Amino acid sequence: MDDLDRLYYELVEILRRERPSALKDEALTIVEVHEQIIPYRRIRNRVGLGSHGDYEATLSRLLAGERDYLLGDRDVQEELRAGLAESLPDIRRFLAFPDVRVRLNAEKVPPPGDIRYAPPELRQGVDWVSEAIESHEEERAAESQVSDEPAAEPEPAAPSYCPICGGQAPESAAFCPHCGRRLTPEACPTCGADLHPVWSFCSQCGTPRPGTEGSA
Repeated sequence: MDDLDRLYYELVEILRRERPSALKDEALTIVEVHEQIIPYRRIRNRVGLGSHGDYEATLSRLLAGERDYLLGDRDVQEELRAGLAESLPDIRRFLAFPDVRVRLNAEKVPPPGDIRYAPPELRQGVDWVSEAIESHEEERAAESQVSDEPAAEPEPAAPSYCPICGGQAPESAAFCPHCGRRLTPEACPTCGADLHPVWSFCSQCGTPRPGTEGSA
């Protein structure tokens, strides 16, 4: 995957989102493509272009019909290709044809959500056809393997211990079976705050726990 691929996929993504009619048969003028839909300032980071010159060279290739991504006036596309083939490539020749129309080649438009729409650092060097297929096959194989394996039995809950006497108690017990101390928080009779089992006084209002020395 190179700059041309990434620029084309970015164009398709933007059109899919903002002008879906252009994905079918609506033509676009070269000036629309250059100045409104995929101007350099908008796509340079997404496509990963290093400079404005890289952008113009890549856009020229796209408008010239390279890889049949865009269809248009054959004479104009031939003229753009000739400019790119010069010893000093004319990467701005497309500016001479602002009103010439181009359209997407429907056979080349990828489906939505394709790997080609990922950020440039993830798309760099990706052979999207083979890797996308392999990735889906691996996912299906992994899912199948997981579904064939018996479900693991849940681990038994760790025993609960009374914070007062240290005796072992069932996890759901509200009171210790050894010393009778409450194991779950109870409400303070004065302010309603939680009184934890090891507390003798309320942490919010200072009221003694019922049944302890100092309580009414």
